[in-house]
Amino acid sequence: MKRLLLVLGCALWLFTACGPRTYYSDIQTLPKERWKTSKPLTFTVDIADSMQYFNMYFNVRNTTDFETQNLYVFMRTTYPDGHSEQDTLEFILCDKFGRWTGRGQGRIKDNKFLFQPKVRFPNTGTYKFTVTQAMRTDELHGISDFGITLENFEEKKK
Repeated sequence: MKRLLLVLGCALWLFTACGPRTYYSDIQTLPKERWKTSKPLTFTVDIADSMQYFNMYFNVRNTTDFETQNLYVFMRTTYPDGHSEQDTLEFILCDKFGRWTGRGQGRIKDNKFLFQPKVRFPNTGTYKFTVTQAMRTDELHGISDFGITLENFEEKKK
């Protein structure tokens, strides 16, 4: 029995050691699959090492009730010193033929969009990302979850 537990423990360690190293991940659920313009989502990330590189992803879970091909959001980044910048981002959720880009069976589709590969944050401290839906409606239907993931960047070995 001890040998079996040891083998299972080693196998689990090996499988987790080979995957991407998630530094931060937060996915927030939107009530009733509706995202109101007046309800921005806030993600707070503590950066301890300004020399570390990350791959930054956005996670979007939509339903097949989503009515357009793309999702626009405003993202305000607030740096540890209080300085902030705003970007407008677009995520393609459906191709021009009506095929969903996300994975999943049924009405829920999961998307993971690489936003910035090999990004480095210039200062240590707390960064705040505030994301607001930027579609032309006050209440957007068909988005059930939205999130941010930072994975430690590792060079691919040849």
